[in-house]
Amino acid sequence: MNKFGKRWIAAGLCAGLAMSVLTGCSSVNKNDVVMTVDDTKVTLGEAAFWLRYNQANTEVYLGSLFGEGNMWEQDIFGTGVPYGTTMKQQILDNLKEMVLMEQHASEYDVALTAEEEAAIDEAVQTFLNANDDKTLKAMYANAETVDRMLTLCTIRDKMETEIKKGVDTNVTDEEAAQKAIQYVSFTAASTTDEDGNTVEPTDEEKEAVKQQAQDVIDAVNDGKTLEEAVTEVDEEKNVISSTYGEDNSTLNEALKEAADALADGEICAEPVEMSSGNGWYVVQMVSTFDKEATEDRKAEIISERENELLTTTLEGWEPEVYEVDTELWEKITFNVGFNAPEEETEAAASDSTEAGETETAEAETTEAETTEAETTEAETTEAETTEAETAAETETETETEAK
Repeated sequence: MNKFGKRWIAAGLCAGLAMSVLTGCSSVNKNDVVMTVDDTKVTLGEAAFWLRYNQANTEVYLGSLFGEGNMWEQDIFGTGVPYGTTMKQQILDNLKEMVLMEQHASEYDVALTAEEEAAIDEAVQTFLNANDDKTLKAMYANAETVDRMLTLCTIRDKMETEIKKGVDTNVTDEEAAQKAIQYVSFTAASTTDEDGNTVEPTDEEKEAVKQQAQDVIDAVNDGKTLEEAVTEVDEEKNVISSTYGEDNSTLNEALKEAADALADGEICAEPVEMSSGNGWYVVQMVSTFDKEATEDRKAEIISERENELLTTTLEGWEPEVYEVDTELWEKITFNVGFNAPEEETEAAASDSTEAGETETAEAETTEAETTEAETTEAETTEAETTEAETAAETETETETEAK
């Protein structure tokens, strides 16, 4: 069972997103059963519509991020599995979860209200009216199929709300405490000779870089701000602001250890050496207890507890009968494409960056959640990362230098 928290872009949309078919589609019997979850049958039409709906939104909002070629055939995450294969499996997992939510809805007194049913009916008609017959056929969409999926989505959302009520929302300051620091890195960059060989910096070059770091420390001790001191040494170098707690696993350990020894406003007495030996950090403690960051961390902890409860709850509902007709499901391929009507193209383009960040994080099969955007040290590259790049770094101590 996948962890909860994953949402396809289309999952929160109910209607009104018109699409245009670019290529043809295959002919299948939409009434064939592709999935059985105990007493609940999921038809091929329902599963195919849910796939197509998410496919369409992904192509419209994210297509430009994948470059040329068929995005569904690309190995987006470097796992050796095409993106289309990953998405199809996650669609099945998503459908299974929604069916389980529906089957256990009475245990939480969850049922659709008359108002919700009316809203679904209206959304169905809006969606059908917004798309031409060719598009609806390619999406395996008719009134019954769209109604069924919107019903499952609505029940799922209500069930999540009820299940989350069982989460302990009490998080102490000690449990979530965050410190705020500022730091900057100085590295002696390696070079490449005329034969393409890497030439490591000399001891003199390393010492010169270390002295730059010490000059910054001395200037701060003489009353300058860290930003002012860094600018005097290198006006293009960036000072990075970051927060971290005891459970942080991305901040460079040497940097974290040096910061932990500092009081509010205090700067390290000497440069902190990188494990590569080719660079040094200068770190200053802004606050040993950052209230805003601590409150943010509390919210993250509660969210983590909610996701864990949702996951364990679903795992406890594992059905006695769960069957997928894989041969039937393989007949649904990405042999159709979708694009937005001209009036929606500009809006889709403006939203693509934000949507891309959401989809990439949610579509990964590991669903690893990044809770802190920190920087680690690089022994293979010699540039400094800006804070915006740090979320992708890991404990392998990778560090790049941002100019």
